Amino acid sequence: MKEENFRAKTIEQTNLLTDPFGLTVLSILEIDNYMSANDISEMSGEEVNLIEEYLELFLEENMIKAKTIDNSKNYAKKAEYYSFSPELLSTIPDKIQDHLIFGLIHAIQGDYYDLLKLAKEYNDLDSALGKAGYPEPKKSLDLLMGRIFIKEDDIEELEEEINDIFKKYKEVPEDKNKEEYLSFDLNFLMKPTMSNFLKNIKDN
Repeated sequence: MKEENFRAKTIEQTNLLTDPFGLTVLSILEIDNYMSANDISEMSGEEVNLIEEYLELFLEENMIKAKTIDNSKNYAKKAEYYSFSPELLSTIPDKIQDHLIFGLIHAIQGDYYDLLKLAKEYNDLDSALGKAGYPEPKKSLDLLMGRIFIKEDDIEELEEEINDIFKKYKEVPEDKNKEEYLSFDLNFLMKPTMSNFLKNIKDN
């Protein structure tokens, strides 16, 4: 039975979700399409031995699934989405929290670094994006930031709305030409507004 959302409930699971390489592997895996370590290696450009090591770590923590196809072990995601258990985040040691935050930031930073490093081969980012078939930086590397005000009871509804956006654009419709579509990584991060957080702590 498919899981909609896998919530990390142990420090080991949390470590894998905040490890830059672990996130790379997990972001390539799909829930319905089983892939080999070689497939993941080709798509990520990473060494297959390291891919296999992380796949085994994910299996040990029961975070992905595996089956043998044509005498080769293949892997798939266990759930559509992965997140952290709120109970875990409030109890883990400070050092693990540091690893969690900086792991996520480093994972996102690493993707941007690799992208910009590749772009240097084409003199500027615009020409590199054009060569790869992507629009100019304003459209391809847009940064969406803002502040929202929401009731506690509506937070889960917001999460569902965000998940619906991912579902809507997660794959190319069967009757459409795949060559007309571009592939993007999209990250949604939410944290308390610091000024309100500080004020409420002082007031209470």
